[in-house]
Amino acid sequence: MPETLLPSIDFVVKSAFFLLISIMLSVEPSRAHDLKIASVDAGKIFSHWDYTIRFEDKMKSLRNNLESKDRERSAVIKQLIQKQRSLSAKYEKSLRKISGEQKLQMNETYKNLGREIKALQRDRLDYIKRENIRLREISQSTSQSILTSINEAVQVFAKQHNYDMVIESKGETTANLPFFLHLEGAVDITDSIIMQLNQSHQPNSNQ
Repeated sequence: MPETLLPSIDFVVKSAFFLLISIMLSVEPSRAHDLKIASVDAGKIFSHWDYTIRFEDKMKSLRNNLESKDRERSAVIKQLIQKQRSLSAKYEKSLRKISGEQKLQMNETYKNLGREIKALQRDRLDYIKRENIRLREISQSTSQSILTSINEAVQVFAKQHNYDMVIESKGETTANLPFFLHLEGAVDITDSIIMQLNQSHQPNSNQ
C-alpha cells in the first residue's frame, strides 16, 4: 500500500538550506564584520504552517481512500477465489455422479473464474501503481511549492527587517555535520515566519 508521501523533515531542512543560502551569498564581503543575522528552522516552519497541515490531511484522506478502494477490490477477488475453490470441491465430490457434459461445464466455469481472478488481480496492481505515482507527484509538486513559498517569505521578512544574512539553523554539510556550530547574535525568526505564513500566504500551486 502507499508509503508516506510527504518529504521527511531532514529532506525539508536540507532543501530549505540550499534555498536560503542564496540570501547569505548576496552579502558584501566588506560588511561581513557588521552583519545583522537571523536564523530559521525550516523543518519547524514546514510542519507548523497551517497550509502544510491541511495538505497533510488531504494526502491522508487520499491515501485512506486508495486503501478503501483496494480493500473493496481485494474482497471481490477473495470471493471469486472462494467460489472457485467451492466449485473444485463440488467437482471432486460429485465426480462419479455427474455426466460428461456437466463435467465439461464445471471445468469451463472453473477456468473462466481463474481468468477473471487473474484479470482482476492484474487490474488491482495496475491501479495501485498508477494511484501511488499520482499521489507521489502531487506530494512532490506541492512540497516544492511549500518550500519555495517559505523561502520567499523568509526573503521578504529579511528585507523588511534589514537582515543581511538568514541561515538555516539545522543545516548540515554533505557529511551530515552541522553547517553552523555557533550562531551567536543570530535572531531566530522562525515563529515570526510561521505567523506571517499562517496569516496571509498560500503556495503558488495548482494542487
